[in-house]
Amino acid sequence: ISSMHSLASVLELFSPSSKVGSHNRNLFDSAGRVAWGCICESRKVVELAASVYVKKKNQFKEQFEIEESNDKMLKMELSSGEEGIVDETSDANGDENDKKAPNDGRSKLAAEERNNERKWKEVQLAYASILKAAFSNDSNYLLLKRDLISKIRLEYELWCPLCEAFAPNPFADFNDEVAKLPGDVSAFPHPVGNHHMQVCLESRRKMQMQTLGFVPKFDSIASVISKSKKWGKKPIETSIFNDFSNAIDKVFNDEYAVSENVYRRRENVRSNIESMVASSGAFPVGTRVLVFGSSANGFGSPNSDLDLCLQVNGSSSFSNESGVEAMASLATKFTEAGMHDVNTDRLTARIPIVKFNFPYVEYGETIMVECDLSLQNPLACLNTSLLHAYSKIFPSTCVLASVIKRWAKNRDINEPSRHTLSSYGYVLMLLYFLTASESTEDGFVLTPENTKNTAPILPNLQWVDPTWAQNPAGPYREIPAKPKNQYCVVQHPTEPNYLVNSYFYRSGLESLTQFCSHPSRKIPSYGMILASFFHYFAFEFNYKKNVVSLNTKHCYPILEKEIKAEEDGWSLFRQGLAIEDPFESFYDVSHVLKNTNFQTIRKEFALAYTKIMNSLTSKNATGKDLIDMICEPLVRDGEN
Repeated sequence: ISSMHSLASVLELFSPSSKVGSHNRNLFDSAGRVAWGCICESRKVVELAASVYVKKKNQFKEQFEIEESNDKMLKMELSSGEEGIVDETSDANGDENDKKAPNDGRSKLAAEERNNERKWKEVQLAYASILKAAFSNDSNYLLLKRDLISKIRLEYELWCPLCEAFAPNPFADFNDEVAKLPGDVSAFPHPVGNHHMQVCLESRRKMQMQTLGFVPKFDSIASVISKSKKWGKKPIETSIFNDFSNAIDKVFNDEYAVSENVYRRRENVRSNIESMVASSGAFPVGTRVLVFGSSANGFGSPNSDLDLCLQVNGSSSFSNESGVEAMASLATKFTEAGMHDVNTDRLTARIPIVKFNFPYVEYGETIMVECDLSLQNPLACLNTSLLHAYSKIFPSTCVLASVIKRWAKNRDINEPSRHTLSSYGYVLMLLYFLTASESTEDGFVLTPENTKNTAPILPNLQWVDPTWAQNPAGPYREIPAKPKNQYCVVQHPTEPNYLVNSYFYRSGLESLTQFCSHPSRKIPSYGMILASFFHYFAFEFNYKKNVVSLNTKHCYPILEKEIKAEEDGWSLFRQGLAIEDPFESFYDVSHVLKNTNFQTIRKEFALAYTKIMNSLTSKNATGKDLIDMICEPLVRDGEN
């Protein structure tokens, strides 16, 4: 599999020097024979893997049937009272092991079956990457004949990245299970015509309906509109994006915009708690209470919990043990002061936390403000400052994030405790997308792998050149390296051997705010950006190789997993999403995500984009209808 991925990389990156020229056919012929030979060998590997996969799958099926038959016989014996003869000399442990054996055997079978499926999926992924690289790189026409590339393209039409599988070969013998799997192209037509492509597409659509429940739209918005104009088809109703954008703005203002009254309430609660801390005597003089998280970074809502952090005076000596004792003492003071539901269960966590409800009286009515008070959490405050700066220079990020959060919550993919992604993770994905993408003259989005190295939609505050940011005129510039002076590099609060580079541009944000909103930039609409965001993370982002990271420059917004494996010990075997924290670069924000849940999230990205694209051909669809369709609450099997 590793060699197959290497071949895919070679085919993807092949680009002959201009000095060689296309006239040197002998050189290209030799290289072409080698390339074609490698592709054929890959097919043999896939064909063999398919044979092994089918053989094992049938064996597992037979073994499960035997296990099920044995269980039925055992139940019949027990129900009829025929318990058999028990050896009275056998010990209790032996009896217990006999009872466990069938279940253990079935569990082992299930594990082996999952392993068989996983290996087959990995083979298909590697083979699909070879096929895609072979026909998508125009330079490969110097290596391979056009009829060979056409057949490769035909085979790739059966591949679905969301299903991570090839659809059954429609040209193979219906009764030959192995022949319907990828690798064996002996039944493929020659020469290949457009009608053959349609046959493969139909086979893929059937698989997608069976596996996903819908047929995803793969083409980008710009591509769909361009094809529509080129072939004179029915015009696409792009006006829906204006209505969609207005609906997005209304959702934000109605549900997520935080009023001055709420900000004032939060500040009063913070001030009261700071006074309680000072009067408790449990902490050094000068200890402050700071607000962090969604209540302060601009990406929250009026109903966000109030995340608070105790910042102890830097000159004070305060150990972890004394900190936990002080937090426990403070929790007692909170109870005495009338705080509700004081919870100290997380005092022994890496960062001690006390949870409680603050009874805040407003206009004669008592409002319970949910509070989480943590000790010495400077990196959380640093993250809050970074996100707040982004929300200030480009308020559209908050508007877009509000719809993404609503979508993720309603689709049940926004709960880390159930191994899905946190709201913070989705915000980082959005910021990465905006800092790595560019806008076009006609209002479309150039996604990270297709940019032209002009200014990004959103400047990256960890890399933007301060001299350019103060007067953003001329070409966009970034610094060659982050400063590493005593003001930027700080000790990690809980990792003694780790230093954190806390640098990001935070002064003079007014100039960047004007730059981001300047009419001459022709920033795409909310609807266009959101649709492009969904498409990018459904189909374009390379989850196998790359990491979502704000620590990448706009000129090359790619951080490979291999680098993270070398530097921070990240696993290379995780096929799914990886998100690097902006400051704790060793920390994967998406580490809680299980592979099955990652596939669910990616499917939801594709489903949301497909719904948007389907609305383009509907005359009656409104922006509100589209938001309701995208954010439709998920109803699982068995639920009403």
